[in-house]
Amino acid sequence: MQIIKPSLYLALAIFCSPIAWSQQTEQDALLRRLADDESRIKSLETLITALSSRLAASTVAEPAVKPQLPLVASIGLPAGAITPLQPPQNLTTSSAPAAPPAPDEPEDHDHMMAIPNGPTLHFRGFFDMDFDTGKVAQNLQYSPAYPNTSSFRTGEFDLFMTSQLSSKLSFLGEMVLGNDITNTFNVDLERYQLTWKQNKYFQLSAGRFHTAIGYYNTAYHHGTWFSTATGRPLMYYFEDSGGPLPVHELGMTATGEVPSGKFGLHWIAEVGNGRADAGQFFGDGVQTVVSDRNRKDVNLAFYTKPEWINGLQIGGSYLNGDMAPLGMAKVEQSISSFYVVYINGKWEFLNEAVLMHHQLDGGRSWNSPMGYTQLGYHLNKYTPYFRFQEVNIADSDPVSSFTGRYEGPSFGLRYDMFDYAAIKLQYNRVDLRNAPPENGFETQLAFTF
Repeated sequence: MQIIKPSLYLALAIFCSPIAWSQQTEQDALLRRLADDESRIKSLETLITALSSRLAASTVAEPAVKPQLPLVASIGLPAGAITPLQPPQNLTTSSAPAAPPAPDEPEDHDHMMAIPNGPTLHFRGFFDMDFDTGKVAQNLQYSPAYPNTSSFRTGEFDLFMTSQLSSKLSFLGEMVLGNDITNTFNVDLERYQLTWKQNKYFQLSAGRFHTAIGYYNTAYHHGTWFSTATGRPLMYYFEDSGGPLPVHELGMTATGEVPSGKFGLHWIAEVGNGRADAGQFFGDGVQTVVSDRNRKDVNLAFYTKPEWINGLQIGGSYLNGDMAPLGMAKVEQSISSFYVVYINGKWEFLNEAVLMHHQLDGGRSWNSPMGYTQLGYHLNKYTPYFRFQEVNIADSDPVSSFTGRYEGPSFGLRYDMFDYAAIKLQYNRVDLRNAPPENGFETQLAFTF
């Protein structure tokens, strides 16, 4: 027994020693791997800190076209500088920004109009679709040539655009696609204005603009979604719809506030080519290229928005110019306007009157009064409204393309079914001079997009 027992111990020791040695080896390997991982983690933390410092110090603008490279390449480090669990090599901590890699150059420079960090052009669209019955249902124009039939009709497709060129310089444009009795679309650049605003007391615009005659012509333009009614009053119909007033002008317009405390006084001064005489030139009469006279139209306007009555605006304007119809002496034209408008969260009360005066040089004169009153009440999403209007221009007026007497009421209801879409129902009745009265009914879907 004394001989066998030591031998048994020896055999057990020989058998277990490889197992113990193997366990020790695995423990040592695991410790080495942990140490290596800790080293790699510390290296990555150092790299992240250096990259954050480099990005913060960099003042190089981001290229207009981002190169399709890894993140490290886009901030100035060579591609492949970092691989998973691999310490970076030759890392520098200099704060000098690294130049970003240049984007691929275009093959053809002839048609490129890219402007680095240039102004942004913003678009807004307006459109309306209608169902009409009766000649005087049209919200943009009236003509005896219109058939007395019901019709689905597309309104104006209006693209409104603005761009801020600098802190004081901006641009406004409005392009309209509209159709007429020929069932064809025409493209009109209705407004284009480059505006320099020095401060709230003075800003100057050049281009084509809506003449500051009265209130409606400058408050509501070509997007019918803004207006409560389906369209403009007869006196403010556009020139290509046969309207009697020069509602567009090509030239220069200036405006600003008048230091007046709580009275809120504003001034407007305009000079432009004026409207072409009836039959003098083709088109709608807005003289955008060639003027038929040397003398220009001059228009002055003032209005007040007193602070103690929120929503009240009172103003007026005076335009003076001359016209020279073919085969006749010069005709001096003056247009005077006065308005009182009150619009708050509930009520809408518009009142305007215009007197257009034509004086033949050394001879006869013609006075043409026109005006309208509109009353509306906002009740949640519904706005019932009423409008009464009149235009009275002598048939013998030598320089008016729109003559006759048009007088009558309109009743309507606007329903804002969505934030940016409204349905309008409007009935019109117009009494005419030496002709039977006309009736019309219009359903309009107007929206912005």
